[in-house]
Amino acid sequence: MPLTLRLILILLVLSSCARVMPPEGGERDTVPPHLETEGSTADRQTNFKPKEIRLEFDEWIQLKDVLKEVVISPPVKKMPSVVAEGKSVVVTFDKDESWKDSTTYTLYFGKAIQDRSEGNAVPDQRFVFSTGPVVDSLTASGRLMNARNGEPVPEALVILHRDLRDSAITIQLPDHFARTDKQGNYRLDNLRSGTFRVYALFEKSTNYLYDLPDEWIGWLPEPIRIDSQSTTIPDMTLSPPFRQFRVLNVDSTSLPGSTAWAFNKPPDSWRILDTLSSLPVIQWQSDTILRLWGPQPMRSFLLVNNLDSLPYSLYPDSLVPLPIVRLVNPGKQTPGLPIKLLAPVPLISFDTSAIQVWRDSILLPLSGIKKSTVGDTLSMFTANKEGSSLRILFLPGALTSIVGQENKDTLIIPVSTGLVSELVQLRLVIDSLPVGEQVLLEIKNGNQSIGQWKYNGTSPWVLPVPGLLPGNYHVLLSLDRNRNGYWDTADYYRQISAEQRSVFPLSGLRANWEMEMPIIPDWLPELSN
Repeated sequence: MPLTLRLILILLVLSSCARVMPPEGGERDTVPPHLETEGSTADRQTNFKPKEIRLEFDEWIQLKDVLKEVVISPPVKKMPSVVAEGKSVVVTFDKDESWKDSTTYTLYFGKAIQDRSEGNAVPDQRFVFSTGPVVDSLTASGRLMNARNGEPVPEALVILHRDLRDSAITIQLPDHFARTDKQGNYRLDNLRSGTFRVYALFEKSTNYLYDLPDEWIGWLPEPIRIDSQSTTIPDMTLSPPFRQFRVLNVDSTSLPGSTAWAFNKPPDSWRILDTLSSLPVIQWQSDTILRLWGPQPMRSFLLVNNLDSLPYSLYPDSLVPLPIVRLVNPGKQTPGLPIKLLAPVPLISFDTSAIQVWRDSILLPLSGIKKSTVGDTLSMFTANKEGSSLRILFLPGALTSIVGQENKDTLIIPVSTGLVSELVQLRLVIDSLPVGEQVLLEIKNGNQSIGQWKYNGTSPWVLPVPGLLPGNYHVLLSLDRNRNGYWDTADYYRQISAEQRSVFPLSGLRANWEMEMPIIPDWLPELSN
């Protein structure tokens, strides 16, 4: 055998002997690393201002998502360095860190510390020390909910400030903070007795300050005293940021003969500034999009919120689309109720002699048609019996638009009517409403709004909601303090909390049910008077 080949074979044998293979089979390692107190920096030290903290574990470890998982409360001015060294975690603080006197600090590691083999995270690992003679031991806990929909808010900050000024949350680091879990619950540990302002933040900059316009905020209106071993903080709500009213877009080209404005939120008030002999037709295409149509040339201003004067020039245009209509709700129609049709361009008139309703080959009588004030909705009253299939015909000349144009072709609208046995007949009974206040009620299916109502009367408010399809819904009941017709978010700089809202689930509704649901809002008395 050649010498070269013999050398290759020897090297192959030696390398195979040197390989250490893990044993096959066996149970998977599910045990997280265990902290070894010997070799670790002593926990719960007093009069301690650390430069370095070392935590020693019983196996090789790795760190994951340090910036997200590792936090220190109260926060320090500069985030410490956190690194893995074999079986140890080493935390190194800035040499110029200015520690607060007589303060208990807690270093939370979250799920950052994991073993190398299977990624098992050390649960609830923390390190506590005090810069004074005592390690504080009081705790406080509570729950944070979304002010918009009543659902728990995870991964939000709950902050305590000993500084009771309103500006503290905007200019200085908190004295303590905690993060909410998936259920919106939180717990603040190692507190010293005292009076605190309590805030909640869903921040963007991770600097523990309320300093960006798109950050969500919540707060308790009054300071809270923490002086017992375990304090329960009242439930708080986290609100979307307050938005100053502004115009997002002006459109005077997409639909000739009209001008539209898109706002970032519904305006509180609006009116035509000048007195005109003929006013434009005002069409709300949504609660934030307003469109003006001119049946004749006109120029004026739209005054919004008594602040913004928006100029407009309207000229009837031959390019305005011919009048057409479509079903407001394209699905099955509710038996016994009028059939509603939507016209993209407002109508000024209709000819009932040119409108027909057919069931198969039978011409049905039309008992009436009602046009909305704006002219963009028609309500048709006819023999809309359950389980029927209809055809509505708008013959040429049946519809006349705001600029005098008529439909030139026959419009055919097929209509399918559902069965009463397919629907839920719901009646809401809303009690314990504050006297003299306006309340808003909305029913939603996911993100789709089923209907909205306003009420100014006394309790109870009995609201029939017939014709719901089976499914899961939510009832949103809001206290409309300023009577502007919509739910307002929080404005921290004016110390105005989000308008109170209660959310009630409507689940498991079945076809052919008659159901009465009592509703009692859980609003705070001091905010509803």
